[in-house]
Amino acid sequence: MQQSPTMVTPATADQPTSRRRRRGILAILLGLTTISLGAGMFSLAIFTDTDASTGTFAAGTIDIESSPTVAFTVTGMVPGDSNTQALTIDNAGTASLRYALSTTATNTLGDTLTLTIKTLGTSCALFDGTSVLAATALDGAVVGNPTQGADAGDRTLAGAASEVLCFRVSLPLATGDSLQNATSSATFTFDAEQTANNP
Repeated sequence: MQQSPTMVTPATADQPTSRRRRRGILAILLGLTTISLGAGMFSLAIFTDTDASTGTFAAGTIDIESSPTVAFTVTGMVPGDSNTQALTIDNAGTASLRYALSTTATNTLGDTLTLTIKTLGTSCALFDGTSVLAATALDGAVVGNPTQGADAGDRTLAGAASEVLCFRVSLPLATGDSLQNATSSATFTFDAEQTANNP
């Protein structure tokens, strides 16, 4: 069997140049990779530092208390009689407060009895303190105003402070026979609110 002669194409001058170009590009890429890796390793080798501060927070309180719980137990009153008792008003909280007082009293006797309030002064027995409330009907008597904000007559107490007020309840001399043996129950309500950020 006869083979056909194969033709051998002589190498062109471009092949070695092309190989050299590829080698050169490869060398450049390897060099850039090495530089990038070196720069990355170098950038990780820096000094660093960090610090932190902390805080704790607690809300304040206002806590109004009055004592004694039963301020008055009075029997056998006749026209012209009065009874005076000391009430201690405490702010058992940590923040300053302002407070108002409102009174309710039942029955016709509650409308007839009068309430007068003074600061402690020398003593409640002498009843010589500064006037807080002039004589007014026991039922519906008010000092200050329980609505939010500062109002005329509101009283203030700093945190953990207290004050003594003298409450005098009187049966007017002009009271008629229709109230003989009458009774009344009274409630003194103290409403408090913070003073800070509450003009």
